[in-house]
Amino acid sequence: MNSLAIDASSDYLSLAVSWQERVFVLHEPAGHTHAEQALPGIERLLDQAGIALRQLDVLVYGQGPGSFTGLRIACGLTQGLAFAANLPVMAIPTLDCIAAQAHGQVLVCLDARMGQVYTAAYDTLDGRRLTPITLSDPDQVTLPDSTTGWIGAGNGFDIYHQALASRLSSQLQRCDAQLRPHAATLLHLAASGRYPRLAARDASLLYIRDKVALTNREQQAARK
Repeated sequence: MNSLAIDASSDYLSLAVSWQERVFVLHEPAGHTHAEQALPGIERLLDQAGIALRQLDVLVYGQGPGSFTGLRIACGLTQGLAFAANLPVMAIPTLDCIAAQAHGQVLVCLDARMGQVYTAAYDTLDGRRLTPITLSDPDQVTLPDSTTGWIGAGNGFDIYHQALASRLSSQLQRCDAQLRPHAATLLHLAASGRYPRLAARDASLLYIRDKVALTNREQQAARK
């Protein structure tokens, strides 16, 4: 499948173009410059592939959860390009993308700010998400059963290591806290047939939580 993938949900800008079984990738730190770097990056990848946007089959984007600003950038850019080129879009959850980079039974845990995490459990061998993507406190995270040999993935295992380790250490085989959404993995998932193609007008985001930050009063209470 010939496609373009865009993810801006983390501190990286991740772009990838798949064209006739070749993949062209831009995956690099972006800080707060996703909006400035995304379109030039896409143009560069299309030039490398020697194609125009309208020759693609679908535009794929990281749906979230993640950085609120980054998610809106990726979704808005995908919609705009899809309208211009008359292409469908495909939304893939951020945690699905991280889980697909590990192998086996995977617990994805992402920092959600404000002392909370986004989590979901997966069996990547058959592509199943075993639990819904949820928001919780780190010390409330659980696995769907008592089996061992789980793989932890995502930056939550770095930022909230102590709280998570105290609950899950007996079940986790190892952790990779450096895994983050990658556009090349989005292309792989898009080709799996598990995610529907949508009209550009139907592109949506998966926030899980609508609140962006703690109020001053809540920050003061948390420090006590």
